[in-house]
Amino acid sequence: MGGGWMTSGRGRETERECRHERKQEHERAQTTMDFTVGISIFLLVVVFVVAFVPGIFEPFEGADQTQTADRLGTSLASDALGEPGTPAALNATCTWSFFRQMQTGTDTTADCGFDATTDTVAATLGVTDVAVNVTVFDDGAVAELDSPDGIAGTKRELRAGPPVPTSRGVATARRAVLLDDRTRQLVVRVW
Repeated sequence: MGGGWMTSGRGRETERECRHERKQEHERAQTTMDFTVGISIFLLVVVFVVAFVPGIFEPFEGADQTQTADRLGTSLASDALGEPGTPAALNATCTWSFFRQMQTGTDTTADCGFDATTDTVAATLGVTDVAVNVTVFDDGAVAELDSPDGIAGTKRELRAGPPVPTSRGVATARRAVLLDDRTRQLVVRVW
């Protein structure tokens, strides 16, 4: 017989059984509980990311709209609708003409500080990437203004622009203005 190592048939089976038992000790199948815990943690992370990440960037997105609303409010109160010599005192003719132009699309003939040929508030005020609503309030209600002397027309509600959405953020600028010897509130909303 040679110098090699030989095992009998029974020895090989015993060796295989031992290896099989050792293999079973080191291998473990995934249980239902492991799967449930893993999926639960994954879903919690996804919900957290979806809920909170958009809010992280919101202050930076809203800042531009807030600045735009503030700039437009100042422009309307002092230049476009206002009296050049007295800031925050609105010219009745320009104010009535502005709101008539926005509501009916009729170009104004008054010499005022806004584009007399546009038909949207945003375009009239020179902004293109936002929606703008301008409203003048008198004691909490939308103000009305009679047509000025020399201009044919009727009483006009001082509201222009698309309706303000309730489902998204809106930047608001308010200005106290004097119109027809009464203090009113000019509100500019941008989204």
